[in-house]
Amino acid sequence: MPIKTILLHMADDERHFARLRVAVDLAERFKAHVDALFVATPVAMPAEMTGRGASMAYIANATTAAHQRAAEIEREVHTRCANLSHDFTTVEGDHAEILAERSILADIAVITQAHPAHLEDRIPLQVPDQLPLAGPCPALVVPWEDRIGRPLGRTIMVAWDRSKEAGRALRDARPFLTTAERVLVVTANPSSDNDEANQPSVIDYLKRHGVAAERRIVTDRSTDAGQVLLTLAKQEACDLLVMGAYGHSRWRELVLGGVTRTILGHMHLPVLMSH
Repeated sequence: MPIKTILLHMADDERHFARLRVAVDLAERFKAHVDALFVATPVAMPAEMTGRGASMAYIANATTAAHQRAAEIEREVHTRCANLSHDFTTVEGDHAEILAERSILADIAVITQAHPAHLEDRIPLQVPDQLPLAGPCPALVVPWEDRIGRPLGRTIMVAWDRSKEAGRALRDARPFLTTAERVLVVTANPSSDNDEANQPSVIDYLKRHGVAAERRIVTDRSTDAGQVLLTLAKQEACDLLVMGAYGHSRWRELVLGGVTRTILGHMHLPVLMSH
């Protein structure tokens, strides 16, 4: 499926201009529309905020401040997207829920990794990296630390374990895979029942789509599969990781699979996630 609508998460946080830069680069590459959605409600809450009264006061004050900055951020979006089809909308509410609803008519969403130090603190405000589990479109998760070269997707690693999530991510990533200079399909710490001998080949599937890919199976039982993938991605100078997102998000509860948790907590490159 071609990428023609990019949902861009904007907020009064430290990383919104990094997301904007990535979305503009993608829109220029794919001749796509940028749907910039500014959520005025704060993304995160300081750890020292305790008690309902203090929390509500912080949210109210932070939301007011975000609305005051909205005009400035909107001007920046219009400036950066001057030669692109785009729009800008300001809303309030739960970031993950709003983004999930908006992503119904998007081909990809651009969001930021939660601060790694707050991996366990994402429940109260439902920060946006829940979107891969809640939304119908793939999410491009930008690392908190800005290490993104341009353009991303020259050397792509695909995490492969024959799951439906991995298959969905593989199909969602085709617009990137078909233009990549190098594609590695990697299985990390395969389980004993992950026998590919009598199964259709992922390499043949990609070849039929014009993608020449390399196959790797890496086993290191001393660490988890997520860390194996991240280590290999750094060794191979990958600038995009494609993977399925594992877990569930319901009743304001986020339960991540082990590999997904490791990647979201320690990622050093952009990750395209699908569920």
